[in-house]
Amino acid sequence: MGLFSFGKKGKPSFYLESMIEAQKEHGPRKFLRPTDSEIERLKIGDMVRLFFVLNFSTGDGCRAERMWVEISEISNGGFKGYLTNAPVYIKDISRGDIVEFARENIATVTVKLNFDEKKKALISKRALEKEEVNWVLKDEPANEDDSGWRLFYGDEDDDYNSDVSNISIVSLEYAMSIEPRLEEAFASGHNAFDWSEEEMRFIEAEGF
Repeated sequence: MGLFSFGKKGKPSFYLESMIEAQKEHGPRKFLRPTDSEIERLKIGDMVRLFFVLNFSTGDGCRAERMWVEISEISNGGFKGYLTNAPVYIKDISRGDIVEFARENIATVTVKLNFDEKKKALISKRALEKEEVNWVLKDEPANEDDSGWRLFYGDEDDDYNSDVSNISIVSLEYAMSIEPRLEEAFASGHNAFDWSEEEMRFIEAEGF
């Protein structure tokens, strides 16, 4: 167990995302962040999720690892906490290491996911290219690694979807990295959603 510091000798393999700057650049649909009041209520022992952005390329195009940190210290607006996940790509930090971070790095406050982020979903290549999902449907899982979720940009027709070359497989974690509000849909227990630009969230589709 150690203290991770960005002052370590050599360039680290990642940096912590500023959710404020990311939201300014990409908009609130792509980067959610807690309210100021939610951050003010944080206390020792609470869990927060940070985005550890990779300073290197991966074969599957992952840009960041979304990992949880248990707060161990709060002082002068800054935080320290224990990393509770084992990184998949990052090698210069391990589970149990202490991470220093600022309030602007906090992407999510304590939540309990009722689904496995590592399970897979089918996503249309159009949605991947656009980095936007507007139609979500849950089907029967094809195997134990399949979540059953099917993700679409929204204007694909039957001919497009029936061509397997137009469909890719991603983890739910990756899907949420391009559409953070999918987390609410995946956790809801409902089987179909449309994106509502007016409400800025996925809303339940009727008849499914």
